[in-house]
Amino acid sequence: MKYIFLTLSILFIGITIPGCIHNYEPVISLISAEPNPVSQGGKVNLICKASDDDDSSILKDEILSYSWFAAVGEIVSEDLDNTAIWTAPQESGKFSISCSVTDEYDGLDIGTIEITVQ
Repeated sequence: MKYIFLTLSILFIGITIPGCIHNYEPVISLISAEPNPVSQGGKVNLICKASDDDDSSILKDEILSYSWFAAVGEIVSEDLDNTAIWTAPQESGKFSISCSVTDEYDGLDIGTIEITVQ
């Protein structure tokens, strides 16, 4: 009887504790672009600042990954970090650059900045 109670207690704890862990989504606080505006064919330094409010939970050591997207021009980011360099197209206009930030538990935030090419 003692072993049955112990086994049931361990099962109960094993089932309920993982359900109590909450993964907070990462939050992008700022995307910066320098220079903006930029000349045609010019290079723009991009920085995406994000945080994950898991500091008070068991997930506090999770790592954020960054991905950059541009429909026009060329974007280069190394090591999935929060910086990138965008090469503007050879045409004037307003262009959007997006950054997605994910955590290890599939939390996601996406931010976009508009850059003017002159």
